[in-house]
Amino acid sequence: MSQPPAFRLLLEQRLLSVIRASTPDAALGAALAVHAGGIELIEITYTVPDANRVMREVAKQSGLTMGAGTVLDAAQARAAIDAGAKFLVAPNFSPEVAAVAREAGVMFCPGAYTPTEIVAARAGGAHVVKVHPVGVAGGPAYIQVIRDPLPNIPMLAAGGTNLDNFIPFLKAGCVGVGLGPAIADPALAAEGRFAEITRRAETFRERLREALAIGQVAAVA
Repeated sequence: MSQPPAFRLLLEQRLLSVIRASTPDAALGAALAVHAGGIELIEITYTVPDANRVMREVAKQSGLTMGAGTVLDAAQARAAIDAGAKFLVAPNFSPEVAAVAREAGVMFCPGAYTPTEIVAARAGGAHVVKVHPVGVAGGPAYIQVIRDPLPNIPMLAAGGTNLDNFIPFLKAGCVGVGLGPAIADPALAAEGRFAEITRRAETFRERLREALAIGQVAAVA
């Protein structure tokens, strides 16, 4: 399977920030704040009002790779790619979304949880499988267990991931971690507290640098 640029960036940087917000302006501000904190992979979900407009604005930023989240059907997938999305993330596996991603050459990251679901998603064209909501159900120990029979399937931990568990998820074998409210908390965005979002992004980046420096987490890129 070929490796789209967004997938190669995920292997290098390990962190993907998920943006959910109650207004387009809050979502845009949160995305820019995350980028200011050093995280380049930014997912704008379709739960954001007027998400396609936000995606187009975010995609204009240099040094940033924008993707779409909560992509549930082919129409959303095509609209996101038209808006500049370089990767598609979903809570489920959809063959029609997989087909659009494959045709466009963008990274496809569907959600799954059980080994059966994970294997099926990979066979259906997933570049990386989002194991969700493993942050609140299973934790790093679950990843360690399922990595034994599935050592070659790239996995992204998501759903309940935070500053305390993201390094353990990487140590357990995930190639990356999707981070939602732990960085871009919708409440902070609604209040315009973008400096705090930037600070959180910087904290995650620094914690990851420290873990790589001491060999706590191995590089995969």
